[in-house]
Amino acid sequence: MTDTDHSSPASTPESAQPASALATAQAGAGRARRGGFVPAVVLLALLALILGGALYYQNQQYRTLRADLQQQHEQSVRLVQETREQAGQALSLVQEQAARIEDLRGALDATSGQVQELDQALRMMTDSGSDLLLLNDIDHLVTIAQQQLALGGNVANAIISLEAAQAQLARANRPGLAALQQSINGDLDRLRAVATIDLPALSARIDRLSDLIGTAPLLVPDAAAHPAGQATPAAAQAPAAGTPAAEPHPAAQPAPEGWRAVAADAWQWTRDAAGLVSRDLRSLFDVRRVDDAAALLMSPDQALRFREVLKQRAVTAQLALMMRQSRIWQAELEQLSRAIDQRYDMRAESAREALKIARELHDTPIEIALPTVDNSLAAIAAARDAAAEEDEQDAPAPGDSLRDAAPSPAVAGSV
Repeated sequence: MTDTDHSSPASTPESAQPASALATAQAGAGRARRGGFVPAVVLLALLALILGGALYYQNQQYRTLRADLQQQHEQSVRLVQETREQAGQALSLVQEQAARIEDLRGALDATSGQVQELDQALRMMTDSGSDLLLLNDIDHLVTIAQQQLALGGNVANAIISLEAAQAQLARANRPGLAALQQSINGDLDRLRAVATIDLPALSARIDRLSDLIGTAPLLVPDAAAHPAGQATPAAAQAPAAGTPAAEPHPAAQPAPEGWRAVAADAWQWTRDAAGLVSRDLRSLFDVRRVDDAAALLMSPDQALRFREVLKQRAVTAQLALMMRQSRIWQAELEQLSRAIDQRYDMRAESAREALKIARELHDTPIEIALPTVDNSLAAIAAARDAAAEEDEQDAPAPGDSLRDAAPSPAVAGSV
């Protein structure tokens, strides 16, 4: 017993040690299970929150997209309605325009019918109607030709008028108006044979004469003829007086030596000095024959006014050319020729050209005897008288017309 009692305390700690270890292990396992369960729960909670947020975000996006689609659908419906209304308006407008076009087409057809009727009536009146109407048209055209010849001397317009009258007679094809057609043909032949005046060419020559009057040199130099920096025409064409002409130097000419060189230099110096003295003396004196002594006494202002007066005479001559005033034409050109011959320097080419143009224009006639169309007018008067006589013969007598108008007794009784 004593041993047993002494041994039991020793055995008790050995058996209690495994039990405590098991309990510790179980407690550690419980704690481990609890430690692993908590993160899992937290993780699941986080996943649930994330999924919930995602679902909420998708729901919001879906609602926004649905609202946008609904708004676009409403806009599309409104646009379709507006388009349908515009299409209806356009359709109604097209229908109205189609109705107007139909009305216009009907009016056009009616107008075309009236025009055709009027054309036929006019053709009947022109081709087979009264001769007096045709003669009036021919008389009008021939009178226009006569006016063109009498007022402006325009042969071309007169020919055009007579050709129109000739063509109208040819279309009418009236054998009774053959004499009138022959008279018009004769007047046309005479007009075509007239020599015309080239007005543009004569006007251009007058313009050239006016330019030369303003630039050609006078006997007394002035600013108009000698602009600054330019030489006179005579000085430009001829070398200076007293200046020896350039002499050709032989290619193989030996230079003089000794006393010959001195003599050659002295002779050259003497020639140069003589040339200078001669040129100076000639510049002091200018000997020429002048018919009008007043030409050398003009001042620069008088020379300018003299040129302007001559230009005015050229303008007057041009107006006389346009108006076919032969006397004024010849008088103005004669005055221009005399003034150019007396006051301008004939040594200049421009002055000689101006005098030549003035004399040629003076000798050019501008008044030409033009034929008349009196034969055609006389033939028209004769044809009109003949047509009036035929109408008087064809017209019924007053008694005949009353007799035709009165009904017969039998007819009157029946009525």
